[in-house]
This record gives sequence, structure tokens and C-alpha cells, in this order.
Amino acid sequence: MFAYSREHPKFFGIKTIGLGYFLIGGGCVLLGLRHFIHDFASIVISNLAIIMGVVLTYRGLFRFLGISLPLERWLSPALLMLLASVLYFYTFHTPDLIPRIQAFSTAFAIASFIGAYGLLQHTDIRSRMVVKMLIGMFLLVGAFFVFRLLWSFYQVAPDDFMNAGLLSSLAVIAGEFLVILSSFATIWMASDELQDELSEMARVDPLTGVYNRRAFDECCEIEFSRALRSGSSFAIIMCDLDHFKKVNDRHGHHVGDEVLRRFAGILKSRVRQHDVVARFGGEEFVLLLANNNTDQGAHVAEDLRAKTAATQIAIPPNTDLTVSASFGVAQYCAGDRDWSAVLHRADNALYAAKKQGRDRVVVVASA
Repeated sequence: MFAYSREHPKFFGIKTIGLGYFLIGGGCVLLGLRHFIHDFASIVISNLAIIMGVVLTYRGLFRFLGISLPLERWLSPALLMLLASVLYFYTFHTPDLIPRIQAFSTAFAIASFIGAYGLLQHTDIRSRMVVKMLIGMFLLVGAFFVFRLLWSFYQVAPDDFMNAGLLSSLAVIAGEFLVILSSFATIWMASDELQDELSEMARVDPLTGVYNRRAFDECCEIEFSRALRSGSSFAIIMCDLDHFKKVNDRHGHHVGDEVLRRFAGILKSRVRQHDVVARFGGEEFVLLLANNNTDQGAHVAEDLRAKTAATQIAIPPNTDLTVSASFGVAQYCAGDRDWSAVLHRADNALYAAKKQGRDRVVVVASA
């Protein structure tokens, strides 16, 4: 987990989870050295390390998933301090294995239920299946330690923990089960998020941050299918920065890139959340307006034209650059066999705007 965290620093909580695993494993090792090291290390420290490892594991998961659980911040430390006191008392003051088993089982069960409760607060549907698996894991482990706690009241006190029977062996296995399943789930969720990011990168223009041609085509396919089913309409606006080549020639491509970014920002600031803005190629952009007709599309386009013309871009040392854009607007008509027919009409309207002198909006009348 530490290595994975170094490779993917964007994920929070993975180092905490890795530290939790280290403590669980280290605690189990100390338990196995029972007759070779001091009882304080093999009993008190080992059991505390395991419970602290569970706490760090679910804390890391909470951080990874963006879960905030204020109650846990004081409950977990209180649980650890209480466990330490009981373990020390029944190891050195009144040596007794059964109360130690009961205290450890209670602490492990409570820690597991805290983990399950915290994960229940997660609402992101994308990772819900994995989170449900983690919740089931914590509940299962917690239920096992509740059973172990209850069984201890009827259990004949063993002479030594290392010979305490099947349940004590299963307790160690439960800790390893928690480590294996939670690590698998964490890597699964991280891989899904990385895959989503790669998919999004393939759909977004890296310079302007708006969608690219591929993503726009996909959105138009969806909107066209919706229009066929429901009889609704949609509008497409084609827009192009006027005399953009002169900007690059006079001021350099770095200024041209800034102009494109600013223009894309203007487009995004005006449309609704469910509308689509895409860079079609070069200095040409396109907008998909759901549930809009040409009148509404023309109003949006005119607003964008005015905002573009009013925008000034500072060029060092003391020059302000102004640009303009031309717009073509078309809407879906019932006879259209494909969304590209709407795009073609909008492109023709844009061409007409260019011929008429640029810095204007041309609308194709509805059929």
C-alpha cells in the first residue's frame, strides 16, 4: 500500500491504511513471540497494535472515500486507552487470560462496527458495490468477535493463549481477512477512479477544458435519441473566432491559446449545467442546447457574441486585445434523420455569418 501511495499521491488515506496493515501484522508477530519476549510486548503492545491497525484501516478508508465521522475521533482513542488499561491490569496486577480475551474481542467488535457505520455514510453510487462489500466485511468480523466474547463466558480458562483453541486461531485469521479484503477493495476503487479519469481525459480538450469532438458526437447521439422518443427539440450553435489566424501571427501562439481558453470560459459560463460545450477544431466551437429551439438558441448566441466582443485580454507589457466571434444557430426538426443534419444547418448558418461581415448571429429558420 505504501508503494501504491507513492505511485498515486492523489489518493488520500492509502498511507494510513498501509500503516494499519503494518500494525496488524506486527501485532500478530508479537503474539507469536509470546515465550521469547517480555509479556508487555507480547500481550499489551501486540493486542493494542492489532486494534490500532483496525482503527487506522477504517480511518484510511474514510479519508479515501471522503467520509467525515466526528464521533470516531474521540471514540477510537478512548477505546484504545480503555483496552490498554484492562490488558495491563489482567497481565501484571491480576493475571487472567479470559478477561483479556473478552477485552480484546469487545474492542475488535466495536472497531469493526465503527468501520461499518462510517462506510454506511458513503453515498457515491459509483463505488457503492465495493463499499457494500467493505461494510459486510466489517459486520462479519464484528459479529465473529461478538460471538467470541460470548463464548468466553462459557470457556474453560486455557493455560496459555497460544493453546487457547480454535476461536483464538480464527481471531488471528479474521485480522488477516480484514487486511486482504480491504486492500483488494481499496485498489479496486482506486483503479475505477483512474479508469474514469482516463475516460474523461479522452473526452476533454486539454487546452480549453471543454469537451472534444468525440464527446460532442456522443452527446448528440443521446440527445437525438431523446428527441425521437419524446418529441422534444434541441439547438446546436456553431461559433468561430473571427480573424484568429491574425492573433497567432501578430502575438504568438501562446496568446492565441489564451484567447481560446478565455473564449471557452465565456461559453461555459453562459450555458446550463446539462448543456454541452465542445471544441470542434482549431478556433471553432460548438454548443448543444437541450430542450431549446432556434429563438432560445439565438438569444444564447447573441449573449455570447456580446460578451466575447466586450472581453479584453491583457497582453504584456501594456496591450489589451479584443476579439469577436460569429455564430450559426439551428434546431432539430421532426424530419431530420440524424443529428448531423442539425449540425450541417448550423455550420451553414455560421458560414453565412462570416460572409455577412462576422461578429454576428445567423439563425436557420425552423422547417
